[in-house]
Amino acid sequence: MNYREEIPNILYKYRDYSNKYNKRTLFDFEIFLASTSMFNDPYEGAIPFEYEPEDLTEDNIFLKLREVATQKYPDWSEDQIRKHCYEAQKRDLLNNDVHIAEQNELNRKKINRTFGILSLTGNPLNYLMWSHYGNKHTGYCIGFDKCILNDIVQGVLSPVTYDLRIPKLRLFESIGNFHKKQLATKYKIWDYEEEYRIVKGDASKQVIKYPKEMIKRVYLGCKMKYPNKTKIISFIKSNDIECEVFQLTLDNQVFKLNSQRIN
Repeated sequence: MNYREEIPNILYKYRDYSNKYNKRTLFDFEIFLASTSMFNDPYEGAIPFEYEPEDLTEDNIFLKLREVATQKYPDWSEDQIRKHCYEAQKRDLLNNDVHIAEQNELNRKKINRTFGILSLTGNPLNYLMWSHYGNKHTGYCIGFDKCILNDIVQGVLSPVTYDLRIPKLRLFESIGNFHKKQLATKYKIWDYEEEYRIVKGDASKQVIKYPKEMIKRVYLGCKMKYPNKTKIISFIKSNDIECEVFQLTLDNQVFKLNSQRIN
């Protein structure tokens, strides 16, 4: 099965109605690909390069240095490459804490200025998400068609992996694959977000217009002010957006949110 088939058909973005940029998600048909420095998790884009210890044999390190040198210096002769690798291996950079720290900082900056990320969730009734990203239940949540969304953004759509341990890099693993780990792995404490994200290269802080057909559902927070509700509903009607609109309310028996369709 293709991994995209396992992702919900509708993916949701929680929005703060009082934030003018958040309102553009609906009223201007815009989505924003954030840079990693804009997230509230300090590990975003900052997961360090750390190799699996069993990979770090002398032979493997030399082969890795040779692989990197061949790509970096394509005009060098075999003798030049081998000499360069032997000298680099003597410096033992993979065990040099200062060098590793410098490389991690360079990598963090490169990721921040390169990748654009759209964070989404599959659950529009997540109580904590409404509290944290829907301005204490006064905002709204917009549901997008997964296929249209990913075709518009043209990035890599995947679920976020939650873990207690920082992922390690295999010595001969591609940098691209490790970037996937860096950008789609989070501390397990965040698993309540049930996050899916689209990651796109060369798209840091990029704004993308989308067609109104991408909107499938809109949920209104249980504490949203009446004038704001009417503005959203009027906008949907005046733009002939064929989507379902739901009002959220608090359940009287258990601690949860209920939704009632209002159109």
